[in-house]
Amino acid sequence: MNITLDHLPTRKRDQLQTAVEIIREQLQPDLIILFGSYARGDWVEVPEPGTPFYRYQSDFDLMLVVRNDHEVRRMRRKESIRKVLRGQVGTPVSLIYEDIHHVNACLAKARYFYVDIYKEGIVLHDNGKLKLDKPKELTSAERRVLAQEALEQYMTRADEFFVTYEVMRDRSAYATAAFLLHQACERLYCCILLVYTHYKPRTHDLEDLGDMVHAIDPRYLPVFPTGQPEEVRRFELLRDAYVDGRYDANYRITAEELAWLAERVQLLRALAEQHCPETIAGFVDRAE
Repeated sequence: MNITLDHLPTRKRDQLQTAVEIIREQLQPDLIILFGSYARGDWVEVPEPGTPFYRYQSDFDLMLVVRNDHEVRRMRRKESIRKVLRGQVGTPVSLIYEDIHHVNACLAKARYFYVDIYKEGIVLHDNGKLKLDKPKELTSAERRVLAQEALEQYMTRADEFFVTYEVMRDRSAYATAAFLLHQACERLYCCILLVYTHYKPRTHDLEDLGDMVHAIDPRYLPVFPTGQPEEVRRFELLRDAYVDGRYDANYRITAEELAWLAERVQLLRALAEQHCPETIAGFVDRAE
């Protein structure tokens, strides 16, 4: 793994140092690894015109590794750290909590989300107590087969959910429609992750899934912009729809909000339809 941040501007290195200090003080992880766009050097920041905010912006993607799942649960309970990081670090911070046994099991199974972190990640903190195993490598032919299967399966499921979303929308069953739109979006994010990395986490949280997708390919960042509070609020409506759209009698979403969100999900599909086949075609062994 890498240990240098020389490719980052001083401002970003200082922000990362602040983030690491906060995380070490509050969570005490054994390993902190920077991965994604800031590790590779292809991060994106697009300003929102006329405001001090960004239309969309790459996160610092950090994996925090500890010795067992009990420690993972301990870190996850400390939700207040996200608010602290938002207030003190000038760049958004996305955290993934992992135990070393799970990470090494994924490396042994050639889950390329973890393999790429192993290859491209930058160690920001290491107390020397844990060791990452050398990953197994799939052949490019194997990667292409698995990725193509995932693309076909998850695109089909996403389209099925979108069609049923339109049926419920036309019936003015807006809460149910929002849940179905959430499911279409979730399937698209999972499709992208499986194509690129041969891995998807066990979560229905669109923010977590989106953060992982953005970490592997910043071209998906424009799907849900964050430059305006109304855009953020509408995304939260979609994110909450997985539970509230089904079970909360007080959940409310308008036809206008649904239409805007449906446009964003359709943009996500269009980007996946473009970039996923490109990615699959790029799985080529050097000998091929």
